[in-house]
Amino acid sequence: MTGDRGGHRTPGDAVALAAVSVGMSGLTTAANYAIVTTTLGLPATFLGVLLSAQGAGSIIGGLLVGRLIVRWSPVTVGIAGTALFAVNCLVRCLPWWPGTVAASVVAGIGLPWTLVAAVTAVQTHTPAALLGRVAGTANTAMFAPVAVAFPLGYAVVHLGGRATLLAAAAICLASGAVIGRDQHTRVRPRAAPVRW
Repeated sequence: MTGDRGGHRTPGDAVALAAVSVGMSGLTTAANYAIVTTTLGLPATFLGVLLSAQGAGSIIGGLLVGRLIVRWSPVTVGIAGTALFAVNCLVRCLPWWPGTVAASVVAGIGLPWTLVAAVTAVQTHTPAALLGRVAGTANTAMFAPVAVAFPLGYAVVHLGGRATLLAAAAICLASGAVIGRDQHTRVRPRAAPVRW
């Protein structure tokens, strides 16, 4: 793992990415309903197709995530998962039902990546004596945003499903960019002192 060597905030960064992605999935739930029934003009039962597509994406993502974490790092995989969820939000804005199905597959890949990356970072960067407390805190941090995101998403959906999806995509991409830049800054090797 090369992307997070020397970065003491690695677990926090990975958990933050998972919290953002999971929170945005809650925020966009009502928007997804609105896109299907209003924008696409499809019956609400079409949501079953989308959930099945997301489940298929989760299987694909689950088969790949371990190898990716070993090759890159938990934070890098978390950033990739957050970016995939943002792509899912953007594609759902298109008035084209096959794109919505494809977006569901992408969301199914991205969300597990952020969660597995966060759990892996916590387990591999936390002293054994603190693992129980840190893991419990991390789980709360990852899933607590949903408690706020669900009602907020239902409150703002009257502004339009696309507006909510675009906002969620922007938040995910901004979070990934900030954490990615922060990680890059912390792992950059220090210049050797000049000797005269």
